Amino acid sequence: KLASDILTARKINIQLNNEKINAEALAQILEIGTSAGGARAKAVIAWNETTKVICSGNMQPKPGFSYWLLKFDGVDENSDKELNDPKGYGRIEYAYYLCAQEAGIEMSECRLLEEGGRAHFMTQRFDRDTEGRKRHMISLCGMAHYDYQMPGATSYEQAFQVCQRLDLPMDDKLQLFRRMVFNVIMRNHDDHTKNISFIMDRTGKWRISPAYDVTYSYNPIGDWTSKHQMSINGKQDDFSIDDVLATAKIAGLNSSKCRKIISDVQGVANKWENIAQEVDIEEQRINAIKQSLRVL
Repeated sequence: KLASDILTARKINIQLNNEKINAEALAQILEIGTSAGGARAKAVIAWNETTKVICSGNMQPKPGFSYWLLKFDGVDENSDKELNDPKGYGRIEYAYYLCAQEAGIEMSECRLLEEGGRAHFMTQRFDRDTEGRKRHMISLCGMAHYDYQMPGATSYEQAFQVCQRLDLPMDDKLQLFRRMVFNVIMRNHDDHTKNISFIMDRTGKWRISPAYDVTYSYNPIGDWTSKHQMSINGKQDDFSIDDVLATAKIAGLNSSKCRKIISDVQGVANKWENIAQEVDIEEQRINAIKQSLRVL
């Protein structure tokens, strides 16, 4: 009966109204969605942009549908070690997506789904192709068996070594450096080894995956997010430009290109207030985040 109930739930179709939903529709999404793993509450969905219909992301691929993860906004308690998802967190993650894009970081398309004053964060799945078929993906944690639950045990230098062993092109290594710098300046301390991944194409060639879980995650009194999960030049905090350039040198990256990347990301950080206001984040949160951003 349980299996039957699940299959029945997965057949539910939800009609959106201009990418807005009501509480009843949200409850249906909770019913059809299944856990995608990770700490934050989320659902796996298939979405038809033309008809605005949402259905289970675990059904057989359907024409016109794309596959998304939907992170729920306003979750007071979740399994994260110290970061809840208060109302408004979806807007913060979306603002960080916009910042990341402007900083040259490659990400899948992201959107906001409005409901009852909340904004749920949607990100298109990059582990599915345009026809809904699975793409072979593995995280840095899975690839190299680096324990993501041991803060500071793994370094960005080790991540670059894995890139070298996978024979990733220089563009991918520079992309990883860009993400590292963004995490430092923009205070994404949840940069553990499950938040870097690689995708293999049908010829067996590896590439770095689009970035994901790119958002503000800093708690100055937390055991996990007071410092970065992965170290840079032997440090988890109090970084200088010399630290990130030392890592770049170990990774064999061009110093001039890396300095330009640092400048690019710092420039985006300077635009944080304007970008956040465009997404309707509360002024108090905008200022709190602005005050904590780093300068290299």
